[in-house]
Amino acid sequence: MNDDELFFYKRLLELSNRAYQNNIYTFSDFLSLSQQEVMYQVARDKAFAPISYDLFGGYENCERKMVRFGSEADFGYDVDFPIKCIKVEPLAKKFAKEYTHRDYLGSLMSLGIDRKKFGDIFVDGMDAYIYADESTADYLLENFISVGRNSVKCSYSELPESFKKAALKEATIQVASPRADAVIARVYNLSRKDTLPYFTEKKVSVNGHIVENNDKILSAGDSVSVRGFGKFNIVEECGLSRKGKLNLIVEIFGR
Repeated sequence: MNDDELFFYKRLLELSNRAYQNNIYTFSDFLSLSQQEVMYQVARDKAFAPISYDLFGGYENCERKMVRFGSEADFGYDVDFPIKCIKVEPLAKKFAKEYTHRDYLGSLMSLGIDRKKFGDIFVDGMDAYIYADESTADYLLENFISVGRNSVKCSYSELPESFKKAALKEATIQVASPRADAVIARVYNLSRKDTLPYFTEKKVSVNGHIVENNDKILSAGDSVSVRGFGKFNIVEECGLSRKGKLNLIVEIFGR
């Protein structure tokens, strides 16, 4: 564990202990996948105070998530995650340009907002939806006024159900085996050799846990994220093809 991971490890312990000792809910910032792996390490070490915790990022399939320490069973009352969804749209769509996830991220960072203060960004044509903590969301309403050459306005919103469904593409793939490298290669049209750096650089996660072993066996119900490509779910195994390959139904998330 490097110095940054150790610092974050201690921060999680602090939040857990504060919630337990003061009987109040505590929340982390938005966690990257590598930070979520540190959180799971704390849990495996049984280092947390004896209190419940859960993760959420705005909706169930978000990659970046907050940790909430405490539950209604612990305290007798419920508190929602302090997360708001901001819709960003051009002031004049007729003359606007479509921008990418990277463009929105760069514009947010140029405002001096720490990456840990906002979560996933979903681009829908000329619009975008950004999950942020409450104070950052309030700040964006007043100060996030441009993306590239587009003048934009922000408002509170929800990620549309239609967008959630549109972002999912179901496909049937055939693989020699359900190994992680084989499945990822097939989903993203790579060679198995090309997938190896993503494992060694800790860019692959399965069900929220970073996976460094490319031969990990995947199964129905697993959710796989590959940084730089996106995320997909394995829905069902459908037997073997005539050539003896395994048929898998997968849901692939658009970015």
